[in-house]
Amino acid sequence: MFANTLRIKACILLIGLGQLTPERVRIVRLISYPSSMSGTFAKHLNVTLIFALLQMLLFISLSTGVSVLGRQQRKTDISYVMRITKLQCIDAPYKRTHLNHCQMVQFPNGTVALNTSVTIPMVINYAEIVAKVFYRYTTYRPFIIDWSIDYCQAARKGNLNPTAAIMMRIVENSMPDYYYPCPHGVNDAMLRHLGELTLHPFAPSYIPTTLPSGDYRLDIYFRDSTRITLYALQMFASIRKQGLIG
Repeated sequence: MFANTLRIKACILLIGLGQLTPERVRIVRLISYPSSMSGTFAKHLNVTLIFALLQMLLFISLSTGVSVLGRQQRKTDISYVMRITKLQCIDAPYKRTHLNHCQMVQFPNGTVALNTSVTIPMVINYAEIVAKVFYRYTTYRPFIIDWSIDYCQAARKGNLNPTAAIMMRIVENSMPDYYYPCPHGVNDAMLRHLGELTLHPFAPSYIPTTLPSGDYRLDIYFRDSTRITLYALQMFASIRKQGLIG
């Protein structure tokens, strides 16, 4: 019997300092290679995931949440600066997957990365993505966004709610090789067509002018059909406004 082992080795490139400009969005390469297991043939796919998606997810979601509250954005001379202060994997060890390593790396130019590898010894037929945003007052408290999406169902459906539409558009534009209905597994066709993925630049206009400066925390969970966590990570970031209103 054949099994697909998806080994994700993600170098998560995020913008640590300065403006969110297109030049600072990085291109990553996906590399694959076959491997053998005792009594079972498995293919290991090393995937460099683009977790600058976290920034897009955080601020596009916040923008959507603010608009739901009826707040209007206006054109101003205010610019926005975002700084990633911490990246980490959380809730490990996992029951059905194995976290091989997870370490934050900071480069001289201010860019930070999360070098992480998790082995998923199964074909994924259901994948729930949960995102929660917190804002720090005296402690971190829930802030606007607390939603989940069934990725497999969303990939099958054409009529999506606003939250699902945003997330699926990010996946479609950023990781087109994985923009298809479940099951997700590794096959020869995927191995032949994997190459470079370019992340569409994050536009500062996504940040609503009503979004307060301060410190934020973004929790992301990937869960199976029984709501068991397959992988989870946490990002801490600060956002500051510059311009007429400092």
